[in-house]
Amino acid sequence: MASSPFCCVFIFCILQTVSGSGLYRSILSFGDSFADTGNFLISVPSYTYLAKLPYGQTYFGHPTGRFSDGRLIVDFIAEAYGLPNLPPYLASLHQHRVHSQQGVNFAVAGATALDPAFFQEGNVTTKVRSNDSLSVQMGWFEQFKSSLCQTTQECTDYLGKSLFLLGEIGGNDYDYSLFQGLSIAEVRTFVPKVVQAISAATSRLIEQGAVDLVVPGIPPIGCFPYHLTIFSSPKKEDYDPRNGCLKALNGFSKYHNSVLQTALEKLRQKYSHANIIYADYYGAAMRFFHSPKHFGFTNVHSACCGQGGLYNFNGSALCGAPTSTICADPSTFVSWDGIHFTEAASRIIANGMLEGLYTTPPMTLPHQEFNHGFFCIHRAVSGSGPYRSIFSFGDALADTGNFLISGPFGYPFVDRLPYGQTYFGHPTGRFSDGRLIVDFIAEAYGLPKLPPYLASLHHHRVDFRQGVNFAVAGATALDPAFFQERDIATVMWTNNSLSIQMGWFEQFKSSLCHTTQECADYFAKSLFLVGEIGGNDYNYAFLQGLSIEHVRTFVPEVVQAIAAATSILIEQGAVELVVPGNLPIGCSPGYLTLFSSSKKEDYNPRNGCLKALNGLSKYHNTFLQAALENLREKHPHVKIIYADYYGAAMRFFNYPQHFGFTNLHSACCGGGGPSNFNGSALCGATGSTVCIDPSTFASWDGIHLTEAAYRTIADGMIEGFYTTPPMTFPHQEIHHRL
Repeated sequence: MASSPFCCVFIFCILQTVSGSGLYRSILSFGDSFADTGNFLISVPSYTYLAKLPYGQTYFGHPTGRFSDGRLIVDFIAEAYGLPNLPPYLASLHQHRVHSQQGVNFAVAGATALDPAFFQEGNVTTKVRSNDSLSVQMGWFEQFKSSLCQTTQECTDYLGKSLFLLGEIGGNDYDYSLFQGLSIAEVRTFVPKVVQAISAATSRLIEQGAVDLVVPGIPPIGCFPYHLTIFSSPKKEDYDPRNGCLKALNGFSKYHNSVLQTALEKLRQKYSHANIIYADYYGAAMRFFHSPKHFGFTNVHSACCGQGGLYNFNGSALCGAPTSTICADPSTFVSWDGIHFTEAASRIIANGMLEGLYTTPPMTLPHQEFNHGFFCIHRAVSGSGPYRSIFSFGDALADTGNFLISGPFGYPFVDRLPYGQTYFGHPTGRFSDGRLIVDFIAEAYGLPKLPPYLASLHHHRVDFRQGVNFAVAGATALDPAFFQERDIATVMWTNNSLSIQMGWFEQFKSSLCHTTQECADYFAKSLFLVGEIGGNDYNYAFLQGLSIEHVRTFVPEVVQAIAAATSILIEQGAVELVVPGNLPIGCSPGYLTLFSSSKKEDYNPRNGCLKALNGLSKYHNTFLQAALENLREKHPHVKIIYADYYGAAMRFFNYPQHFGFTNLHSACCGGGGPSNFNGSALCGATGSTVCIDPSTFASWDGIHLTEAAYRTIADGMIEGFYTTPPMTFPHQEIHHRL
């Protein structure tokens, strides 16, 4: 039997638990139409559109009271934890037979966080669709609680094994006011009161015995067909050119979410025993508004079901009305009826929550032992994927052997085990126990691991047709002269700076293509990785004793060098480039040793990292993103992708157990000390030791990461969570989660 040309290189499987055997015995949900599984329909049967198809057509085949074509976020969460879809609470009051021991839904479409009296005082009641506000839902829960448990201990046991979903709620408080004619500035003054109501409800549930609670923010309302229609503007500057959303309304959503997150942090301090999780609906949704094709969407601003107009939304003929129309395939639309998401969009948001990418702290995975979650994508047959080659530039985070070939005088131990032990079984010149980010990216796109450029100059037989790596460990973005002028050059590992690597590329280019058209065709199917680079510019300065304040002044010049190199590549024909930011250096064992402080306030209490050094990384990354945005405006035909190494890494520094790490701040391989990093006994030197299982460590040698950490960062890039805009998916047609 012939072997298949495809192999599954990344797998994401949330195994559905046997009912009752998972982490939670029940889910209790509150909120509005984003979570309502039938309460509104039961309480307002006169809303006839919701009671008939096409509502519910995709999954259930009939209307259920959900404001969607199929399932909601809460349904996907219940399924992931092996629990049934939540019955609406009001069904039990209308003599419906309801099994509620595994959860119940109190959410009601149209519900507000604030009580009706608030809107009555403001003469907004004509727009309010439901009086079943959040406090009313809290009352229902307290009444219903007696059917779940009787004694204090029973309730403690039951609610302690339950997941509480508190929202999304608050969106209607603002919508009712906005549609009554109040300005965004006026409605903005409501935010503290709305958030206080959500915070009070969260406290109330904790006092009742809740331990695990998820509190979502509101989605980007400026992207919804409803709001785009009502607040349509002739001014081009009112819209975000990147996604077509209304900037002011999205700014409002972000303001609410910021205030909410601050309130939740205060609750965490007050109730340290409770696991209060913020769900970033805004961030999760903006993924597909920014890069719809990446998620299979062909239309993000028109309603699938509606009647006419630029956005297929008409308040006089809503979805379900006799004159409304339905799209052929709801899974290609983000919006179902102009106000609510399709099942496809809800699934993506739920997946982002379950993976921990859009929840802070991450939700506990349905099966912790299967927590390494990835897409199931086919590895492309060589040459059949979106890219025919990859070209890589940078420093030790990307170097696959150039430093070793050039003579590893600055770090002589990379030529021996334990370097390379995990994957290759021998040293390769990579500064890790195994593969690097660039290796995982090449594998995902069905391309071979990139050979080091210098191998060709040392008479090694190398095939460069599918890519080459110019990165050199120790390389800087700035030229050596910069460091020589400041008496910093004595600590440099290499003079092969970014501009030298650019020169190598230009020399090498002639072996790939000869005419302008040939080169244009070749590079149009190539991916360029420009970094990470810049970290060593700061490292060398620190090693010479310069202060953070002094090193901070280097940032504009470092970023300018990266931007200049990116421009050179574009002028040479590159059309898709990934430019990473810097890692959180304040979490590195090397820096934790070098900048060890007796002051508790110098460390982030959440992750143990040095705040000032991480602040420098963020400052560099902010500068870099601004520079890349300028390049995008200058080269609109080019896809310039920012890779957020900082954010991708902070996932495991903030929540190590979620990613299988048990040790973050000690090097797996080193020569002792609090962080197992010793400049006099580096990894590989006599006297150094190696940990038993590198996959449980984030840092390999105190300076560079383990293969396990690099894999996590690469996955975040490939999945589009930590790249802006997302990278082209390896196989666009099979991107959906399994």
